[in-house]
Amino acid sequence: MTTIQTEGKRSTGRKDADKQPAVERPEALVKRLDELITLHRKLVSAGEEFSDAVKATAEDSGMLAKNVRSFVLARAGERFVEKKREVAQLALLFEEIGE
Repeated sequence: MTTIQTEGKRSTGRKDADKQPAVERPEALVKRLDELITLHRKLVSAGEEFSDAVKATAEDSGMLAKNVRSFVLARAGERFVEKKREVAQLALLFEEIGE
């Protein structure tokens, strides 16, 4: 009989409030599986639509798609001020130091 060494390996899986392995209930997944698959398909579709809209906007505005996407993500999220500061610093470096 072979023994498997497990020392140093972390256990996987969810834990309950007492840090004990949670009781697995596959029926909870089966119950919501159709909903999860539908949501995933919507997510993929929305990602494709967003990408197409960014490309079209970049083309119309003459901007790089990467910059349009970055700006929209910063504006839509909570990192707008942080991103604005990063861009200002980068612009300063290009202006002050140049090539």
